[in-house]
Amino acid sequence: MSLTTDPATGVAVQAQERAREIVDGLGEGFLSVDADWRLTDCNAAAEQLLGCAREDILGLKLWGIAGLPSDSAFAELARRVAGRRAAEEAELGLRVRGRSRVLSVRAFPLAGGVGVVWRDITQVRAAERRMALSEARYHEIADETPAAAWLSRADGKLEFVNQAMADALGRPARELLGEGWMEALDPEDRAGLLLTRTHARATQSAASYEARFRRPDGEVRILQLYWRPRFDRSGAFRGHVGSGADVTEVRAAEKRHRTLINELNHRVKNTLATVQSLVSQTLREHGVAREVEAAVSERLIGLATGHDVLTRENWRGAELSEITKETTRAYNHGGCIALTGPKVRISPRTAIALSMALNELATNAVKYGALSRPDGRVQLTWERTGATATLEWRESGGPPVSEPPRTGFGARLFGKVLAGELGEPAELTYAPEGLVCRIRAPVDGPPEAEA
Repeated sequence: MSLTTDPATGVAVQAQERAREIVDGLGEGFLSVDADWRLTDCNAAAEQLLGCAREDILGLKLWGIAGLPSDSAFAELARRVAGRRAAEEAELGLRVRGRSRVLSVRAFPLAGGVGVVWRDITQVRAAERRMALSEARYHEIADETPAAAWLSRADGKLEFVNQAMADALGRPARELLGEGWMEALDPEDRAGLLLTRTHARATQSAASYEARFRRPDGEVRILQLYWRPRFDRSGAFRGHVGSGADVTEVRAAEKRHRTLINELNHRVKNTLATVQSLVSQTLREHGVAREVEAAVSERLIGLATGHDVLTRENWRGAELSEITKETTRAYNHGGCIALTGPKVRISPRTAIALSMALNELATNAVKYGALSRPDGRVQLTWERTGATATLEWRESGGPPVSEPPRTGFGARLFGKVLAGELGEPAELTYAPEGLVCRIRAPVDGPPEAEA
């Protein structure tokens, strides 16, 4: 395009056209007025806001344009800039053509008059109001929630704490914001909790931690804390949202329960020892043979062995391998008893019954069976099928065995006693090569939990 000059004004036409294109291409609105408040220029964004074509309003008084009366906040801003000859910014609300708009406005001196540029932020402010309303409702709901709750920023500092959290820690919510909550944290739990929080932030993952907090009056509360990551719509990590359960009374009850169980276990062990002593003394006083006394003691020991294993497990059940190992430990010299089987959990009742049965088998093996000879061996195996574990006691390398009369303690134990405790009696096979005993017992829990 060739450069031509307007003969009347001497202004380069090409430069004017480029300036016009630039001004009209701006996303922001623009208008200018002279010292008499007459409109000297405006761009396409201004035309859209005012609902007037540029040619129709050029030369008109600014106050005569719809939506810009002389008493409007827009007019007051323009007057201040004209009087002070200094730029000024403001956020203004205008009602133009029946629509309310919010504008971010900058007015500045321009060639004896005033120039104004603005950005329509109506949608931005509406979104912020919706956000603020949403957050207010969230805070209201969170404050009514009985469980402690909070929000943290990406740097880990708290930006919101609900009333339940403040009540639990005995401090105003505002004092807990940022890193203020750590003032209530017990010093012994500080390092562990901060390490867990740092890892959760670094990996943007969920976490949990149980910590003690001290209220201003010195009372200690125990909170089980849980938190999970939160992200904005773009996927950027914004921090964590957390909750906490006050478990102080629960932990106190658990401690009392453990103390009671430990005391009960101690008394039961003492009672078993006392019973064993009384039985031995009574049998001796009545001239009963020493082997009878030894047999009774061994059976009491079998009962005590199962009790010891259950005590270590707080009577929540036992691992079958532990019952078999502890019950046969006193007889397993040089590995003469081989134990093989998967992990299986059994109930306390089953554990006691099996302890007595295995102790009886081991005692008889030492006296009459495979373990009465140096080369004798016992294979004790078990496997699980559904809700049942099948144990097999198989002796080899011992003297020939024969079926004893079914009138003694062993006969009753493997018959009626096991049937009552485990649901069915044991199967005893007196094979030429050695005794075989099969016992079926109920188990606890699914197999996958015991893998």
